[in-house]
Amino acid sequence: MPAELSADALGDAVTAPGASPMTPQNGSTSPLEEYKMVETLIAQPLIPGSSYFLVNRRWYTEWLQWVGHPIVQSPKVGPAADPCLPERLDASLPLERPQETATRARSLSWTKDRPGQIDNTELLEEGSTNDLKRTLDERSDYEIIPEDAWKLIYDWYGGGPPIKRRAIELPSGGVQVELHGLKLKVYRSSDLTGVPFEVTESKQSTVREFKDTICRELGLEPDKVRVWDYFNNKTYALIEKNLDETLESQRIHDRNPILLEEQAADGSWRYNEDGEDTNASNDYMGSSTGIGYSSSSYTLPGAQSADIPSVGQPVQQGAVGLQNLGNTCFMNSSLQCLSNIPALREYFLSNDYKENLNPQAHKTHGKLAEAYADLLSIMWKQDTTKVAPRNFKWQIGQFAEQFSGYGQQDSMELIEYVLDGLKEDVNKVQGSKPYVELKEADGRSDAEVAAEALNAYKSRSDSKIDSLFVGLFKSIVRCPESSCGRMSVTFDPFLSAKLPVNSSAEQRQTNYHVTVVRNSPPAEGKSYIEQVKAKVNKDGSAKELIEAAVKEIGDGLEASKCILVEVWNKKVHKFYEDAESVEYIRAEDNLLLCEVADAKAFTVPTEQRWGTSSFSPLSACSGAAQSSSSTCGVILHQRQAGKSVSTWSYASSRELFNLPLLLSIPRDASARFLYAEVERRIREVVLEPDASDLPPWKIYKVDRHSPQSDGELVESESNAQLDMKDSREYFAIEWEEGCTLPPRLSQDIFQKGPSAAAGNGQVDLVQLLRMFVKDEQLGPDDAWYCNKCKEHKEAWKKLEFHRCPPVMVLQLKRFQYTRWSRERLNNPVNFPLENLDMRPFRTQSSMSDPDVEESIYDLAAVSKHIGSLGGGHYVAYARSSVDGEWYYFDDGSVRHCTIHEVEEDKVGAYVLFYIRRDYRPSGYGQPPPLSP
Repeated sequence: MPAELSADALGDAVTAPGASPMTPQNGSTSPLEEYKMVETLIAQPLIPGSSYFLVNRRWYTEWLQWVGHPIVQSPKVGPAADPCLPERLDASLPLERPQETATRARSLSWTKDRPGQIDNTELLEEGSTNDLKRTLDERSDYEIIPEDAWKLIYDWYGGGPPIKRRAIELPSGGVQVELHGLKLKVYRSSDLTGVPFEVTESKQSTVREFKDTICRELGLEPDKVRVWDYFNNKTYALIEKNLDETLESQRIHDRNPILLEEQAADGSWRYNEDGEDTNASNDYMGSSTGIGYSSSSYTLPGAQSADIPSVGQPVQQGAVGLQNLGNTCFMNSSLQCLSNIPALREYFLSNDYKENLNPQAHKTHGKLAEAYADLLSIMWKQDTTKVAPRNFKWQIGQFAEQFSGYGQQDSMELIEYVLDGLKEDVNKVQGSKPYVELKEADGRSDAEVAAEALNAYKSRSDSKIDSLFVGLFKSIVRCPESSCGRMSVTFDPFLSAKLPVNSSAEQRQTNYHVTVVRNSPPAEGKSYIEQVKAKVNKDGSAKELIEAAVKEIGDGLEASKCILVEVWNKKVHKFYEDAESVEYIRAEDNLLLCEVADAKAFTVPTEQRWGTSSFSPLSACSGAAQSSSSTCGVILHQRQAGKSVSTWSYASSRELFNLPLLLSIPRDASARFLYAEVERRIREVVLEPDASDLPPWKIYKVDRHSPQSDGELVESESNAQLDMKDSREYFAIEWEEGCTLPPRLSQDIFQKGPSAAAGNGQVDLVQLLRMFVKDEQLGPDDAWYCNKCKEHKEAWKKLEFHRCPPVMVLQLKRFQYTRWSRERLNNPVNFPLENLDMRPFRTQSSMSDPDVEESIYDLAAVSKHIGSLGGGHYVAYARSSVDGEWYYFDDGSVRHCTIHEVEEDKVGAYVLFYIRRDYRPSGYGQPPPLSP
């Protein structure tokens, strides 16, 4: 294992790994006080050099709901009960403890339990206490809060592990919390074959700062060390020359090897400034694989600003790999697609772009176009087999800061940023641009209004990229009021068309996998445990989700007897109440629907939620602290004695099984009665139908937040009444150490099918285009202002293609987002490789030109997304204009592929690049005839 060094660049954890988490101070601060104290801190702007902490979004949302933060309020969700406010209390009530006042009214959090300890473990790489997963998404997976806010929340709730990061100032002047930094492999010239040290360093650290830190860690004298960019384990560039430059500006990327050259005793250096080893034969240009760097001028040592090629014999000219620089597969996929658009490529390879190079371009200053041209010139050399696009990665990061790090990004987003940047870099309109007011048709002809819109667009943006990629939509918006008659007709430029892969009605719905556990006997041939897929509207309630799941089961199951919970980390993490909005439920959440004898037993009174004790105004409003129900809700987790797992929060705790049980029992039940009820449920749910022997087990009463801890043994033969005061009581079924467990305990009852959001089956691209140009009524969030009615209306809108550009970029909208969740739609989509006919989707007025070729398209490239939204990978298919064959690009790997392989990839296809027939390259050969 490589040694790991801490450069203290990203921030140290508050608590050392392995230390016990802080014990939360339950109930010492009211929710309103928590809200007020934290709100002012998180509202502050990011400050360079300051420390910030990441908090698991799942936990953070629970806390927001607990304190009643406005952001988690849903307009469809009202309070579960009329909130009891201090100003509404009867003045005659004796306030023996006035400091325990009620808090403000809250519509959603009134129904929430107080969160348990913070648990950030799912944000981290397995086995790590500080390394974040690279597939995380802010707002969906984590929240960033300032250090002062973290200290408060950590003091109240405990847990962890603390994930500390530092804010850095970007070259553009923006401020960003650096999540990952650079993981660098550091070699010493005195031990080149040894295992490298690994160090994490900020990309904004200077070479000098990095050198001083690493020398201090290794016990070396900085004056006797030189620092090399050791890319691909070759002395590529002496970054020692630029001590005051940042590592990022020197094109040092994630997992970049670094060489520390140690000075000899006589004061000499092993390498000259060209990187040649003066102590050995000059084998610098070779490599261990037999493929070396190109000998062209742009790859000479010291030219660290360039992209770096490897030379050899490519499978075809231009069919070259792009090295992954650390989660840059999205960029590689995008670049491969753009590289195989012949008209775009030739514009940059011929240097025609230089005639209109725009040094005044906002942010890019012409640098992005130059970097793109340089990259293409390397990729299309006869002897290039692979390129490390280090300079292009750096340049796009200067233009669009979200691409400056090493987290996974969206290939479509990058494509649009690259095209927008290139448009501006070669824009003929330079300097200040005229203000253009878009005008509606007002009865004028399409031809006149379209020409006016196109001229207005060109007065601000006129480039080769615009002429290739920009088209015109005709947009018609109609007021829904029949008495109004207001209609707006405009022509709007577009760079790409974003096609939903499902209908408008389906877009308003979400599919959830729900595991149902029956209490009543199921129908013959069915199991007590069954998984269903329930569909509800995105703004629906948990009650609607319960009803949808019950409907899928049928068989006499009643929604009124069901409890919906989320199981997280094999624990019952959260109870969903009827009025709660499903917008907080993520597609990947483990949902458990349990049928119980009395669902009302699990209802928690207000004073239990707030954790009030003795007397408070809340108890004065709602009565006794104990639930008035004669039954109690029991939650039983399952574990095995002696089978422990080491976690950050618990040095040694029992591992839980992923099958909790819920049941309702009389509040005055004895321990013997509890054992009898639990045994019944074990035989029904846990054991196989033909099993007879029941392995030994016991029941422990445990803490709600830590069912894996010891707990208090419940004696099986005791007739004493159980002490069950709360509406929900937590127990653990502990199986005897070493016994043979029922097979079902080792199964994942939440295992979802291959498609958690599979949609409604296979569709055709032509169907998607037909849906795209169909009349659609806008929803309340997209309401249109009618200047005749003088109010916002849910208007009808229709889009049609008026001008179809030479290169048509079609995005299949596979990713759906809500405020709290993301999902990938895996609908298979058939798409033609040739003869895509756009005539049915164009305006009637644009079809006066009889040239059919201006409406027929052939596929040139596909950006493909593999896997889930959080942990996916991007690759590309592209058709070579040299030989007309298709090639498959997976980062540095390239291979020939068949037409059938491209056609069959119906689920992975994400962005499609079509070339209009009049721009079809001759290398494609003769096109097939059009269907009549």
